[in-house]
Amino acid sequence: MALPDGAFVLVEYTLRVKETGEVIDTTSEEEARKAGVYDPKERYGPRLVIIGEGRLIPGLEKTIKELSPGEEKEVEIPPSEAFGERKPENIKIMPRNVFIRSGVVPEPGKIVEINGMLAVIRSVTGGRVVVDFNHPLAGKTILARVKLIKLIEDVGEKLLHLVLRRLPPIIGEEDVKVDYDAKKKYAKIMFNEKILQIADMQAAKRLVVGEIRKYLANAVSELEFSEHIRIAGEGEKKQTETEAGKAEDKSGEQAKTEGG
Repeated sequence: MALPDGAFVLVEYTLRVKETGEVIDTTSEEEARKAGVYDPKERYGPRLVIIGEGRLIPGLEKTIKELSPGEEKEVEIPPSEAFGERKPENIKIMPRNVFIRSGVVPEPGKIVEINGMLAVIRSVTGGRVVVDFNHPLAGKTILARVKLIKLIEDVGEKLLHLVLRRLPPIIGEEDVKVDYDAKKKYAKIMFNEKILQIADMQAAKRLVVGEIRKYLANAVSELEFSEHIRIAGEGEKKQTETEAGKAEDKSGEQAKTEGG
């Protein structure tokens, strides 16, 4: 039975270009390092996918939708269900001085933004620049190995993964605690001191709130964010306790001396 739209799942996958074997996306840190595409800003490990959200290429999401928890599959995804077919009409010829006026030196292979769209400069000949607005992977067949790790049904766990996917990998599951009261439809998301390292935390919170309203509005009517900051570390705490104990012993000895 196909997973319904809105279902939360954790998946592992690796995508390669069939023609070259090049890895273009993976949830595996080992695969990323092996392929030379490791990104320290990327969160590796099972990835949250919300069926119907449209964050993945259609062929990959279609495959995930048909999997059962624990099932792994290898599929070949045609261009029409990956990054689209290459369209000749998406290749334009533009005057070189248009780029120069914008402070851009046109060079083959350079990615540029034109009218809000990304494009690749294919060639520069005299005063003419050939610009390709096709996706760099358009026309490519993609090989995908994908495994459905888990179907998430617990609301608290759904909230946890919504939060984690909006934060950099320095924030792990151990740094976030979620309390959820189903009866009151009340959720509290708590962070430890690591959250102080995130400069754009407010933006991340806004995104999470928007996704909760979109996907969990029936389960969550109130949400609270909080930060739990421990001022003294364990070592400092033990040292303080030891010093306090020594001071207490010293006071006791002094009292005995004065009394004796």
